[in-house]
Amino acid sequence: MGLEFRVLGPLRARCDGREIDLGRPQQRAVLAALLLAPGQLVPTERLVEGLWGEDDARWPKAPAGQIGTHAHRLRRALAAPGLLVATAGGYRLEVDRAAVDLFRYEAGVAEAVTLRYDDPLRARELLAGALALWEGRALDGVPGGFAERARERLAAGHHAAVKVLYDLDLALGRHTEALPALDALAAAHPRDEEVQRLHLLALHRCGRTAEALAAFEALRERLDRELGLEPAPAVADLHARIRGGDAELAAPSAPVPPRRPARPCQLPPDIPDLVGRAAQVREAERILRAAGDGGDGGGADVGASPVLGLSGPAGSGTSALAVHLAHTVQDAFPDGQLYAAGETAEPGTVLPAFLRALGERPVEDADVGELGARYRAALAGRRVLVVLDGVTDPAPLLPAVAGCAAVVAGAEPGALPADAARLAVGPLEPQDAYELLARVVGAERIRREPGPAAEVAELCGYLPVLLRSVAARLAARPQWSVADLVRWLAERGA
Repeated sequence: MGLEFRVLGPLRARCDGREIDLGRPQQRAVLAALLLAPGQLVPTERLVEGLWGEDDARWPKAPAGQIGTHAHRLRRALAAPGLLVATAGGYRLEVDRAAVDLFRYEAGVAEAVTLRYDDPLRARELLAGALALWEGRALDGVPGGFAERARERLAAGHHAAVKVLYDLDLALGRHTEALPALDALAAAHPRDEEVQRLHLLALHRCGRTAEALAAFEALRERLDRELGLEPAPAVADLHARIRGGDAELAAPSAPVPPRRPARPCQLPPDIPDLVGRAAQVREAERILRAAGDGGDGGGADVGASPVLGLSGPAGSGTSALAVHLAHTVQDAFPDGQLYAAGETAEPGTVLPAFLRALGERPVEDADVGELGARYRAALAGRRVLVVLDGVTDPAPLLPAVAGCAAVVAGAEPGALPADAARLAVGPLEPQDAYELLARVVGAERIRREPGPAAEVAELCGYLPVLLRSVAARLAARPQWSVADLVRWLAERGA
């Protein structure tokens, strides 16, 4: 059996079925942070901030030393040489992801998501098995801001997965079995309109139509009083169909796949003349498809919701590469692609737009924290790719949900999660720069003047954005030679 860890409830560790004493709360907090990124380096600074916050005035004396002490005690408790590795920059827990209940849960959810619309019976079985791994509040009793943020994220994902489970129950005609749980869920989440919709349908199918209509009126009054809103169109439409006696609302005699949700397709057009990035594209595909394929793409080191950061000097084409990658792996994310670009793309503006694109209605006057929780809940159960280009604060826009992934271009290194995969994008090789010029201007025209073409590439620093710009200028002037373009660039100090 070996070592196994549980984070979906009180933090626990067992070795061959024997419970391990994990020591003091702060020691357990260090283990929790390492368990959420198995096999990856977690910087000491991140562990310090996770325990005591970002304000160093509130840190104890020698916080890095205290982290080291906690790590030493954990090594003794776990009694597994080589399991907890210390490096110059931080710590790494060399544990198989399958030994942590969180990753078994996320793998089950991801597989259920894949089958949700094609095999709802199997999807329901997988999802129920995954949810059965939960033993209470995630990381219950573990202190520190890191654990609290993880709890919020995992709770939002759990809630969304529960809604998917009951949606599948209704698709499979299991309304009688689902209704008691939906009664409790609707009472616990009175403003969650998707929960209310599922509850109304279950009541109606169980012959309690009068209660369903009364529940809708109560919902409408509550939303108007508390938020000044009318019920969402999906809920209002269901209410109208119930009142009208729509026969199609009756329980299905055979499994009916749930209706697919809104599928956003926000990507800009792909770049047709991308050259010289084959190695980066292959590596990025491996990372991103690992998420879209439910973790079977050979990227077990990346995590259930990988973040891929692209960085390089101005003009290196990180924006074009991000868009190209998104188009390349589009088939692995059939539930849509979200896109935001520019330094002015603030989370408070982008999150409501993303929610609307996902078919959800953002709550007015909600802060970024609440919007982010709703965003992650809307993504749970879907496979969506998020592309962020030049966004100053990308962290609140990252999906952090199994089956989803993000490509982030042009962000400061510190703005990305510590476990983000990173690809450096530099100038092109000379032969690739020559090919780019030939594609834009025409191969024959470039072939006639190889020397001036090489000068153009050098004057542009082999940067694809500059090369594409000057090549477009040359292509629009058939009377110019490549040498004319060299002179034009030289005159402008290129």
